[in-house]
Amino acid sequence: MKLTGKQDTVERSKNSWQLQIYTGKGPDGKQHRHFETVRGRKGDAQRRLTELLVSLDKGIYTPPGKLTIADLLNQFLRGYVKTKCSQRTQDGYQIIAERHLIPAPGHILLKQVTPQAIQAYYGKACEKLSSRTVHKHHRLLKQSLKYGVRQGYLGRNPCDLVNPPSWKARAMRTLTPEESKTLLEIASVNQFYPVIYTAISSRA
Repeated sequence: MKLTGKQDTVERSKNSWQLQIYTGKGPDGKQHRHFETVRGRKGDAQRRLTELLVSLDKGIYTPPGKLTIADLLNQFLRGYVKTKCSQRTQDGYQIIAERHLIPAPGHILLKQVTPQAIQAYYGKACEKLSSRTVHKHHRLLKQSLKYGVRQGYLGRNPCDLVNPPSWKARAMRTLTPEESKTLLEIASVNQFYPVIYTAISSRA
């Protein structure tokens, strides 16, 4: 389906679309074109085409071969997270990206990303951060690289071959029957006694 004289999006097979945009003249004076394969629905392809045209219009277009992890993270946050996730999730991902992933492994070109480089980042990050926090970094990085695979930037997701930091959630301690009885006796003269009583009585 041709959209304008400057770009095209063509369905190659079921759930596979090829995008084409003209990126301007190169040093040789010839018009250069960017081709990209998007896997998903027609709306996904059109959304990605819009992203490319906006970045081209703003002068921030980056050829696929020069894309870095930072570039991909920004695309993922603007193109997917912003339209699919809650504001709370967006804010959390933005903080992780800006404070940790973009300053550290963000400079690595996508074509040079290896499981070893990602594993090394996790090891270094765990020297200053908790395993649980670094595991959140892994989750965002894995999702963004998965997005990169869908956009045709990568053949596979390097995070699939990485062992993320492991952590265990702490088991919640509950009151013993004796402690519950003592609490209710102490709280009997408190205005919040009905709330406390209900909470203790309804616990599993």
